[in-house]
Amino acid sequence: MKKLQILLAEDNPGDVVLIQEALDCHHIESDLHIVRDGEAALQYVSTMGHPNCIPCPDALILDINLTKVDGLSVLIEFRKHPECAHTPVIIVTSSDTIRDRETISALGVLHYFRKPSDFDEYMKLGELVKDALKQN
Repeated sequence: MKKLQILLAEDNPGDVVLIQEALDCHHIESDLHIVRDGEAALQYVSTMGHPNCIPCPDALILDINLTKVDGLSVLIEFRKHPECAHTPVIIVTSSDTIRDRETISALGVLHYFRKPSDFDEYMKLGELVKDALKQN
């Protein structure tokens, strides 16, 4: 079985560690490609799938409140990529506004994870990622 390719766009180093822990906790074997801001995420998206470049991921874990370029802009570009139209996207954010949820839903994202302050609650992200990958 090939290792899953997961793109993580997250600018908070502490959240990166927690997300890695949540994936490990749920035994998700993957190569985790980490980009630390929206600009780097757009660069990743622009090169993925080209010969001798980075692969299209099996899933995208995306913070919508990225620095430099916001996560919604990244999501729009990601969805334009022909190989990523149906790739599972898991939004991981501290935001819980109705407007953000509606915008994200309109872009075909079903998985919205609000960052909790509790460690055990954060580990549930791994289960959400696992379920999203099964649906794909």
